Amino acid sequence: MKKLIEQGLYNPTIVLPMVELMELMVSLDFNLGQVGAVMATRGARAALHRSRGLLAHRQVAAVSA
Repeated sequence: MKKLIEQGLYNPTIVLPMVELMELMVSLDFNLGQVGAVMATRGARAALHRSRGLLAHRQVAAVSA
C-alpha cells in the first residue's frame, strides 16, 4: 500500500497540476468563482492551441500527399 501511495504522489502528472491549482487558489484568495473562470479560460486556450496544431498538421499532410 505504501508503494502504491508513493507512486501516485510522486507522479508528476498528478502532482504538478495539483500544485498549479493550489498556487492559483492562493493567488486568487480561494475565490472559487475566479478559479473556475481562470481554469476554464486556460482549458479553452489549450484546446484551441491543440486544435490549431492538428489542423496545421493535417494541411501539411494534405499538401505533401
